[in-house]
Amino acid sequence: MANRRFFLIAATGKISEGENASMKKTSATPALRRRWDHLSEMAARGTEHEKTIAKEKLGRLEARHDFSRPAARDAGDIFAGWPRPAPSQVAHPVLKVKKEWLDAANLIKWVFQDKFHTASTWRTAAAETELLLNANASDARKFKPFAKDLLGTIIAACEEFSRGCNIRELDRAPFLTGLYDGLIDERRTVGTRMPGFSPAAKKKPARVKKLKKNQQQAARTATIHPYDLGRDAGEKLRINIPRDELCEAIRLAVAAPKQD
Repeated sequence: MANRRFFLIAATGKISEGENASMKKTSATPALRRRWDHLSEMAARGTEHEKTIAKEKLGRLEARHDFSRPAARDAGDIFAGWPRPAPSQVAHPVLKVKKEWLDAANLIKWVFQDKFHTASTWRTAAAETELLLNANASDARKFKPFAKDLLGTIIAACEEFSRGCNIRELDRAPFLTGLYDGLIDERRTVGTRMPGFSPAAKKKPARVKKLKKNQQQAARTATIHPYDLGRDAGEKLRINIPRDELCEAIRLAVAAPKQD
């Protein structure tokens, strides 16, 4: 192929448009393919301004990189390179959580159990609750940034889900369950609940505020079931998609029009 290009240039003094494009383009990496997928979704579902920007960025990406070949899957994921913590008879703190985010932080506890096969327990304080890992002090310190960053992404995803439309508080539980299942890469049997955080005292169920007449028209609900939306977010999180792209994908999915 290289010889054919050489003789073509020698005979004509120029390179055909197709040959020139193929020589300049480089094969798209998995990260670029994720970026391409994200921009394609924005071009299809975003606002008019977002569609215009996305199409311009897609054009620039496709001019420089070859997306024609099948997408290669990333070899690693968010758990790659994290060995199982060394077991210990004494638990050490690995994460501090505000009480309003205990349901989201409980996903971290079950990640340690299901992925790292390490037990952990909650210790409640006055203002915050602390997750203690049954690992030696050295391994607990190593896992602190992992747990903090993962919780930050889960909270950001949950906030984006709630911000997209007037979501009922009850929708947060199936969203988090789906996110966890996508993160762990498993499908939960219908009706099976994920173990939750058990507070010391029982609380009354939250009252659902009735919307005023001028707010009723603006209220929307997600066209995708919260569990499915959460599972899709969890799958993206598992392959280490950047946090801002993950949140934007949730926003676009919540705002997507219903398909007749």
